[in-house]
Amino acid sequence: MTSATFVSSLLVFSLSMIAISASVSEQYSRILTNAETGTITHPLIPHAAHLTRRRRELYQKYGEDFDTTLPPRPHASRHSLPTSFNSNNNNEVPEEIKTLLRATNNNRRHLQQQMGALYQGYGTHYIDLWVGTPTPQRQTVIVDTGSGVTAFPCEECKGCGDMYHTDTYFQESKSKTFRSLSCDECMKGYCASMDGERKCRISMSYAEGSSWSAYEGMDLCYAGGLHDAPLGQKENDGLNVDHIDPVDASQFAFELAFGCQVSITGLFITQLADGIMGMENEKTSFWKQMHSKNVIPKPEFSLCFSRQDNAEREGTGAGAMTLGGVDPRLHTSPMVFAKNMKSSGFYAVHLKAVYLR
Repeated sequence: MTSATFVSSLLVFSLSMIAISASVSEQYSRILTNAETGTITHPLIPHAAHLTRRRRELYQKYGEDFDTTLPPRPHASRHSLPTSFNSNNNNEVPEEIKTLLRATNNNRRHLQQQMGALYQGYGTHYIDLWVGTPTPQRQTVIVDTGSGVTAFPCEECKGCGDMYHTDTYFQESKSKTFRSLSCDECMKGYCASMDGERKCRISMSYAEGSSWSAYEGMDLCYAGGLHDAPLGQKENDGLNVDHIDPVDASQFAFELAFGCQVSITGLFITQLADGIMGMENEKTSFWKQMHSKNVIPKPEFSLCFSRQDNAEREGTGAGAMTLGGVDPRLHTSPMVFAKNMKSSGFYAVHLKAVYLR
């Protein structure tokens, strides 16, 4: 179905059902909070993939010289923490962020849902994942409902597509909270010798031919937040801003077990996103780990998709992902439920008929 300016749909995933709503509210385009349900909403923003691809092609052909004619990428300062928030500072906190912070600070005692900003590139949707302390490092990861492991390149990875990806490799040596999982902690990998150490080794292959190899690590992380850079500890206008998450890090930051990639093949090299976020129905998936750490209230997540006719280089609103449930403000038509035919792994529904228009 269509609304005034966009076509959109909402998918909800849980242990036992998949729900679909065909019409979505236009409110998805702003960061919102709902005190009654504890829902926190961030927009999904697609990037103009053809412009980004063209930039890569020019870089390969002409080298760094062509950069002098192009504006810097929006996230160039992603590792620079803002020192103040005022009208003359590009890092000024938007009013909707201030409103959200006030609301979430008043509801810290209640387990909340979280909604993270998704982006679009090369036919996929991806999300910002901030990893490590004291300065979180951004990794963009494809939201993949067909796999159960989150993984992205680490500093040991050689030839892993840094000239294509939006971010540099995750530098685990710069994080005070990163650690490799010991052999008795392996989540999905197996114990093997890597660089003279015993680590949990893991590898994954995908239907389109891509693959990666990694060792399992763990670090403090959160999804969503501001796209350009994490916020530093700062108090302004009565706001207590945590250094991890400008929204509510004490609620949503958690220790994530993930794959620290040391080699990748296929589209993992040339894709826009750095890595992949496993959202399958497995205990190792991102949302399942969030729930097991008591970060979100329900073992559920939902995806809201919308597409604008025109995409700008800086990004265009395209939907939202909710972790821990559903934000009822994102859909205007009743939900239609279908039973999930599988108790774990892939999501599957019984398809009775297909109608083409």
